[in-house]
Amino acid sequence: MEYAVLVDVTKCIGCRGCQVSCKRWNDLPGEKTSLQTDWTNPPTLSYDTYTHIQFKLDYNQSSDTTTWHFLNWRCMHCHNPACLDACPVDAIVKTSEGAVVIQTEKCIGCKYCISACPFGIPQWNAQLEKVSKCHMCFDRIHDGKEPACVQACPTDALEFGERTTIIQKAIQRKTKINGYIYGDVDNKPLGGTGFIYVADVPLQSLGLPDVSEQTSLDIPIMANSKLLLVPAVAGGLFYLAAWRKRRMEEE
Repeated sequence: MEYAVLVDVTKCIGCRGCQVSCKRWNDLPGEKTSLQTDWTNPPTLSYDTYTHIQFKLDYNQSSDTTTWHFLNWRCMHCHNPACLDACPVDAIVKTSEGAVVIQTEKCIGCKYCISACPFGIPQWNAQLEKVSKCHMCFDRIHDGKEPACVQACPTDALEFGERTTIIQKAIQRKTKINGYIYGDVDNKPLGGTGFIYVADVPLQSLGLPDVSEQTSLDIPIMANSKLLLVPAVAGGLFYLAAWRKRRMEEE
């Protein structure tokens, strides 16, 4: 059974309870930060921060009013993950429950997943030479539990359930608030996402990108030195072979 999470932006109060519970469950260390002018803290996702609350302040010039929106941000757990297709060593898998998981012990640090992800989710650790991200608490789902972030939310801005049920709830909520959906229904980035957003404003105005439904095979070579060209090309050929093998197995 495939699961999904409904993210209701209109209900989020920016308490960051999801951030804290994510760190506690995954035993992730705290990060030294400073207060940002937009109140977002920490400023971005990182190798040790899987869940991030972004503070968005909208100013309406015609009415001279301001409105806060708080955006829960982490891996989208795409139906057709670009990161998974980009990984040349099958270090990224998609579980039957819908979670996209990086198997750290298999990661070789090529960073192709970082280049491939249109949402900028996978995060690099230079010391460990590994990549990490939210894994939708697949370990909790196996035990019949909700993801830690969902369980901690005090306003039910996050709701976990069977994917088809979550999609229907998103549609109902959109109708009730005359709002917008991102991640399925109105648009299907990379075939649809495991985190489905509903808000009273277009999600693109809050920073969510317009993403194609298809996985792109174009992986930028992140190197400034000609010395890296040969291994990059070799890795690209390895990736294409792995991609073709995976598709043949699926067929």
